[in-house]
Amino acid sequence: MKLVVGLSVAANALAGGLLMPKSADVKQIVDSRCVVCHGCYDAPCQLKLGSYDGLLRGATPQTVYNPSRLSEDITTRLFVDGQSVTDWRRLGFHEVITSGMPSTGGAQHTGDVLARLINVKSQSAFSAGRKLPEKFPLDINRELSCSTKSQIDDFLSINPEAGMPYGMAPLPPQELAVLKSWIKQGYPNFEKPMPLPADINEQVRQWELFFNQSSVRHKLVARYLYEHLFLGHLAISDKSGKSYYFRIIRSSTPIGLTANEIATRRPNSDPGEESFYYRLIPIRETILDKTHIVFSLTPQRLEHWLEIFFTEKWAVKKLPDYSVNNANNPFLTFSAIPAEARYRFMLDNVRFFVESFIKGPVCRGQVALNVINDYFFVAFLSPEYDLSVVDKSYLANAIPFLGLPPTLAGPLEFTTLWHEGLHSHRRYLEYRDEAYRTHEITKKGLPLSAIWKGDATSISQLTVFRHFDSASVSEGFIGEGPNTVWVIDYPTLERIYYDLVVNFDVFGSVSHQILTRMYMDYLRMESEALFLSFLPVADREPILKHWYRGALAQAKVFYGHSHLLIDTPAAIHYGGKDPKNELIRMIGTRSMRSTHSARPTTNYVPSDLKVLDNLSAKKSLWLRYLPELSYVVVHDDHGEITNVISMVVNRAHANVSFIFGEEDRRIPEEDTLMLVNGLLGSYPNFIFWIDQSEIGKFADAAKQVSDTKSMDQWVARYGVRRTDPRIWSVLDRLHYYKQHYYKQKDGESEGLLDVSRYENL
Repeated sequence: MKLVVGLSVAANALAGGLLMPKSADVKQIVDSRCVVCHGCYDAPCQLKLGSYDGLLRGATPQTVYNPSRLSEDITTRLFVDGQSVTDWRRLGFHEVITSGMPSTGGAQHTGDVLARLINVKSQSAFSAGRKLPEKFPLDINRELSCSTKSQIDDFLSINPEAGMPYGMAPLPPQELAVLKSWIKQGYPNFEKPMPLPADINEQVRQWELFFNQSSVRHKLVARYLYEHLFLGHLAISDKSGKSYYFRIIRSSTPIGLTANEIATRRPNSDPGEESFYYRLIPIRETILDKTHIVFSLTPQRLEHWLEIFFTEKWAVKKLPDYSVNNANNPFLTFSAIPAEARYRFMLDNVRFFVESFIKGPVCRGQVALNVINDYFFVAFLSPEYDLSVVDKSYLANAIPFLGLPPTLAGPLEFTTLWHEGLHSHRRYLEYRDEAYRTHEITKKGLPLSAIWKGDATSISQLTVFRHFDSASVSEGFIGEGPNTVWVIDYPTLERIYYDLVVNFDVFGSVSHQILTRMYMDYLRMESEALFLSFLPVADREPILKHWYRGALAQAKVFYGHSHLLIDTPAAIHYGGKDPKNELIRMIGTRSMRSTHSARPTTNYVPSDLKVLDNLSAKKSLWLRYLPELSYVVVHDDHGEITNVISMVVNRAHANVSFIFGEEDRRIPEEDTLMLVNGLLGSYPNFIFWIDQSEIGKFADAAKQVSDTKSMDQWVARYGVRRTDPRIWSVLDRLHYYKQHYYKQKDGESEGLLDVSRYENL
């Protein structure tokens, strides 16, 4: 096992500038020590270090996530909106390195922003293993300085503790020596060109040929596929099973020439070119778990697409344009493609699409995520019972009510647009309720067979965990009985995806982003109502009232919730006194993939830890001191990881109906602790490093925590704090375990975790 701590370099010689550091060593350090905080839109100062191009681009005080932005901002997507250093300087980025010739006098590069931040860290480290000062700023919304080269000395003279890695233990000496030597050599590029194997290039060519066929039917399907895959890491594997990852783009150049991406604000924006081509280009940044949303391109998948999209005879009179009306309503844009084909395409890949909006740019921060509960199950309506699929007139008549919030929204139009959206939503609910109440297939209620069970290769059930300001998606039903459950039909699934992924603009105005969030409220309520409609009529409204406690929440239910749950009979017979959980268990047994059937999580964790599973904060007050997501990393006598358990605190709320005032709607005594085998999430809030012989003692000590003092003692004994020198080796081992032992399908275990939200326990 090769860890960063085992770099095979002569540290003293490097520190003296006698040796050139290996590019692979520099890259490994930058990835495992820097990219774990600087790798996405939320990278401080937009300093993205997942590639050498990001390092050359530099930093800017312009924030991507800006809740006070009244109008949309210019986009600054790496590899998209700028192709050269000159482009980025014009867009307001300043240098953090002065790359070039090696330093001859030893001081040529030491005044650069990056060099100063790295060097000052080694001179002013925090006390090892102790908590950071309470006032040390760690919040993801903290004010950033983003100093230029001329400002950095003044900034560090006032804030000497702000060196990199920020708020963490210093780098190990041998790693610091590698970086100092690299800086002294003039920051040589640590990325070496890696030509793609011939068989991968051939597969790329075949896929590009498929996406660029000339018939109008193929053109419309290609546009539909592009708009649904643009955010993904498209995986193409060689004969050995190694995956190579690509993005699908629109290019001004055809197959065979170097791709030239057409930069548009959204994937459904007008490309502005009379002719353009869908191309696959390699992912050029370090793979991060939080953005690694994998979609495999295989010969079997191509064959399946040809079957579902082109077996049925359908025609396109005229290709739709890129007007605002089409951008705001995918049901209008793609009305020619049979709804069954569109829904089946999404059902075959439900985890990918749910992850796209759970892990995508929209889901960053507490306000973006308080539209969902902390823990819930997701199932899907079977196409055989979805009226938008079985009745061709359903969608045709519903199109006027299915428009999404406008992509351009200013503060003056906000109230009008909100009222228009609510009106359209209520009209659609009336239309949907009447259709399901009277249609021959559904008028007697929805049977259990109306829940989609998937097939041998697809996933039909998901569990979503919210970790306050991030979220994660897992296959199958994990645990036994969340507060809420969604059943999603095709119109809702498509609108969720377009609302939160395709049409969401991370650089957009606050009005646009609030309207996006409010529209998602309606879609959540539609899905909740569909689940409730499977229950006995008498149980539906009481459960709904429990989900929406409070007078204001009840008013919102009155105006925005479907009456489907009141007006349709129940088609399922229930034998117990708890029909909601009885239904959950019945749904859980329907999965065609047995490994994703409902199961108690305690069967998958060490027996000595089971005493902590499903604890309630009402009886275990120590839960209030735990962050939302911690990893309990179990290791042997040699420090090798044997198991990782995710310790999840699910925070309870009276309702999730409003953007602001979340804390006022909290019900702390209803919080619960769940233990889940494996790694959930992309942002661990804390890591406990436990010898396998001490698991029982760890659990017993946890139950003795009663106040901040005993919490501090427990963390000091078993935890790995930000300032703990072990944190880097623990992360190295965790990433190694994640990639090599904790196997998931389609390469999903490859991405690095993000420690920017690691708490100061």
